[in-house]
Amino acid sequence: LPYPLSRDEIDSSHYPIFHQMEGVKLFSEDLLDGATSQDDRRHIVRSDLQQRLGKMVQVLFGDVEMRWVDAYFPFTEPSLELEIFFQDQWLEVLGCGGKKP
Repeated sequence: LPYPLSRDEIDSSHYPIFHQMEGVKLFSEDLLDGATSQDDRRHIVRSDLQQRLGKMVQVLFGDVEMRWVDAYFPFTEPSLELEIFFQDQWLEVLGCGGKKP
């Protein structure tokens, strides 16, 4: 569900109003039970996030150069940001992560 937000801090790289969208994907226990460690589970979640959200960004922005950046969000692990190369600079377009167990 997209919804509008505003921020107090305004500078040349942050517009004061933006839209945020939340999403949830549930993984079947069958898929995650095959993982032998917590690191394996994180890898499954990370790979799925990158694949699905990368495709979404391609639909929204077309054939653009993308890069994933490790990030920190207090309630997710792994935490990632996706940036696209736009007008000769890298632009963050989304942050994502797997909910901590």
